[in-house]
Amino acid sequence: MKVTPARPTPSLRVSCATLACVGIATLVLLCGVGRPSAAAANEVPDASFGFFPRDAVSGQVVRLVSYACDPDGSLAEQAWDLDNDGSFDDGLGDELLTVFPGGLHRVSLRATDEDGLAAVRARVIDVAAGSPLYVLPRASRPPLLSPFPVVRLAGRLIETGAQIKLLAVRAPVCSRVTIRCRGRGCPFHRTTRLKGRAPMRVRALRGRTLHAGVRLEVLIRKRDRIGKYTRFRVMRDRPPLRVDRCLRFGAASGSPCPDDIGARAASE
Repeated sequence: MKVTPARPTPSLRVSCATLACVGIATLVLLCGVGRPSAAAANEVPDASFGFFPRDAVSGQVVRLVSYACDPDGSLAEQAWDLDNDGSFDDGLGDELLTVFPGGLHRVSLRATDEDGLAAVRARVIDVAAGSPLYVLPRASRPPLLSPFPVVRLAGRLIETGAQIKLLAVRAPVCSRVTIRCRGRGCPFHRTTRLKGRAPMRVRALRGRTLHAGVRLEVLIRKRDRIGKYTRFRVMRDRPPLRVDRCLRFGAASGSPCPDDIGARAASE
């Protein structure tokens, strides 16, 4: 009796940790995918913030913008300490306008969730001496999300398309992740989640068969930041076609990344 050896089942793994890669797709054997750890009962809030302009001078209005959030709930308060006296009594809310004299200024934001758990983030603002009336402001772009997001798709190829084992997103805490799915086999059309501290895995897609022609889009954004847009198109008999682009805050689709995106990401 003739025995035909079993053919190994092809797997797909489409992953990109670079900032702007297009059409990356490889066939590999998928193994060692760990199970997600149990979520904590109450996650510590994130208290990150930014300031604009980055090159302020004495007497110029500085805009402080909070990126704070509670990954598993809502914030009860956002309070600012602008004079580094340890008291968060210089302003409340997610945006503040202020003026500094020349020199180094340590600014802190305290974010408190509804359960009373608080986090504090401090940054030093270097304000140059001079008058804003005679300073030509430097052209600036929104900063990149840092660390820049990574989107990973894994599973196995089948005759009609792909069977998905994993769609995972690594992104900064409190990023807003939207996933759009169009075509045969999609378990949803659109879903949006707030990113916690653990890697995000889209359970609704696990084990799903997506037929050739299905389009998956992942949009990762955060206020006043340049985020990431990733699109997969399921193909027949070959790995999904992948496109990675940058995502301006508030945009519905990706756009070309700045030429110096790599250097800027390294400096964030």
